Amino acid sequence: MMLELKGIKKVFNPGTADETVLFENFDFSVEKGEFVSIVGSNGSGKTTLLNLIGGAVMPEEGKIFLDGKDITGQKDFVRARRIGRVFQDPSGGAANRMTVAENLALAENKGKGYGLRPGLDKRSAERFRALLHPLGVGLEDRLNVPVGALSGGQRQLLTLVIATLTPIDLLLLDEHTAALDPKTAEETMRLTDKIVREKKITTLMVTHNLRFAVQYGTRLCMFDEGKIVLDKSGEEKATVNAETLFQTTL
Repeated sequence: MMLELKGIKKVFNPGTADETVLFENFDFSVEKGEFVSIVGSNGSGKTTLLNLIGGAVMPEEGKIFLDGKDITGQKDFVRARRIGRVFQDPSGGAANRMTVAENLALAENKGKGYGLRPGLDKRSAERFRALLHPLGVGLEDRLNVPVGALSGGQRQLLTLVIATLTPIDLLLLDEHTAALDPKTAEETMRLTDKIVREKKITTLMVTHNLRFAVQYGTRLCMFDEGKIVLDKSGEEKATVNAETLFQTTL
């Protein structure tokens, strides 16, 4: 098992009139190589689940295991060595004032303790061009351009490349196409699926796009008030369509 959450309890605003228990004795597991699409209404627990896994929030009770190792008490920056994450905001996953090449060099040397400049030699530039060219969005020709000058789609794809550049155990996608126009979202999703398949990365994708949830991934989960109310994989997932899924969310 790549990911296991056991007996998780998560409380927001404890001891106040606004106290909310989102997860109570919650269990969830993901097999190695699974691509899980997660849907549900606002407040159902989707993003909180990713925050618990990534270490942005801590549970009141329970344990979280990654590839058999207890990571419950680990800080988020420690987990980031093994868990990649792409957020909804295209500007949130890279240093906007740094160039594309500088961001890639930084990601490539994650956790190695190095000076930035040595990572920007000619061989690195050639390697980065070869890495970006298959995406087909022209990033290989913009290595020396600050990330802040890229389009939203280019930035989100770069963030995805950065998150998966070094070997990771788990990829978390948090509404990563939501801020993009429909055409760019389609292309970003197609390339996301390509990267996940080629690198065989265990992936959790939170999305409000029901069609993407149905079309992509090997497993589909629906959350409601901190509980999993639908969990389909394999042939069962293939029988689900966006229309019936929409009716389930009502």
